[in-house]
Amino acid sequence: MLRFKKLIEGRALYQEPDKIWVAKGRRFFAVDYDGKRVGRVFTVPGGWKERLMTCGRVLTQGTRNDIRILLPLKNENFLVVAKRKVLVFSRDGKVVNIWTGFQGNKPGHQGACVTPDGTIFFTEYLLNPKRDHAIRLWRSMDNGMTWHVVKEFEPGDIRHLHFVKWDVYAGCLWMGTGDYGENGAENRLYQSTDNGETWRLVGQYSQDWRAIGVCFTKDYLYWGTDAGSCPDTVHFVRMDRQTETLEILDDMEGPCHGCGSYADGRAFFSTGVEGGENEKDNIARMKMLGADGKLQTVWECKKDCLPLIVQYGVMRFPLGTDNCTRVCFTTMGLKGHGEAIMIEK
Repeated sequence: MLRFKKLIEGRALYQEPDKIWVAKGRRFFAVDYDGKRVGRVFTVPGGWKERLMTCGRVLTQGTRNDIRILLPLKNENFLVVAKRKVLVFSRDGKVVNIWTGFQGNKPGHQGACVTPDGTIFFTEYLLNPKRDHAIRLWRSMDNGMTWHVVKEFEPGDIRHLHFVKWDVYAGCLWMGTGDYGENGAENRLYQSTDNGETWRLVGQYSQDWRAIGVCFTKDYLYWGTDAGSCPDTVHFVRMDRQTETLEILDDMEGPCHGCGSYADGRAFFSTGVEGGENEKDNIARMKMLGADGKLQTVWECKKDCLPLIVQYGVMRFPLGTDNCTRVCFTTMGLKGHGEAIMIEK
């Protein structure tokens, strides 16, 4: 079993080979792999209410005032997603643009990406229980200064977007949607080979197509299903790139809330605790993909005593792991690990 240690309190947002970008409340900064801060501290601006709601871990999680996403941009600025706004920071700490034109508090934790040519994609995630909102995928081709809709789902078509991710092997984009619909119609996987101009529907009509993110290899796409609040068994699946057929490789004890693939070929997936009817227990687990296609649990932790409405018990990977070899992840809502960054020893 792999060994992990607590590096620092906070959230790992983006990982680079020599540092990890961390968020604490309204502040974000980089630390090295020993947890020592390197460089300046950046602060998301806000009024007294925002400062109050981010003065502690429980308030920050409960009010969703966290910093969810950080992406380094091609022009060396940063794109940062906070509650209901996207900010672009220069390297000297100045906010050079704020965009608020999207719906929802913020995307899922794999809900934005930057392609090799610098194009940014941004997904809308909102509860949308009545399916009465059109759901949009946004694109920026000028480093986050202006945004335009490149795909829109009509009201009633889907509930929300789960992720958008660049595929380093195929040189394309993948996008996932959810959550239910007749025969699982809202659960879909799309592919774009033209920088988001058009999207081809690859699969739908099953909870097995419901993913919060995917991991890539030369021959397959891997994911765990996010079927926490329905009777379907949570599956670990892979899709053959050539045939685009799904194969169930394993069952999981709870919904898959995180996944990360690494430059050394390893891939990891995490289960969470959200109180769904198909969860086996109240334990969140970190799992590593084996050569046989099976998952091995390498770390686990129980849900803490705080209500689920404050924070599910989850483990999430930073973006950028494809270029790194040392595993790190963020624990949230777990016993003794309410919000901490764990790192491989």
